[in-house]
Amino acid sequence: MTTLVFSKQQWRIIKERIIEEYGDRIFLISWKLKRELGFTVREHMYYDEYRQRIYDIRLDFDDPALRTYFQLKYL
Repeated sequence: MTTLVFSKQQWRIIKERIIEEYGDRIFLISWKLKRELGFTVREHMYYDEYRQRIYDIRLDFDDPALRTYFQLKYL
């Protein structure tokens, strides 16, 4: 499995582009997103060295080819 990491601001821009193309219903059910675009979305929270919370969005891809396609299309 390969993972792409985005800040919340970066993800918001990408998400808007996906919604324009596929409609907002694609985000309602995770398997639908995985079937259409090949990834699962998860919010991730961790602490930095100063004990501050950091939130980011991680996209998990099972297929490296789908990850490359996503990168070419949306980045």
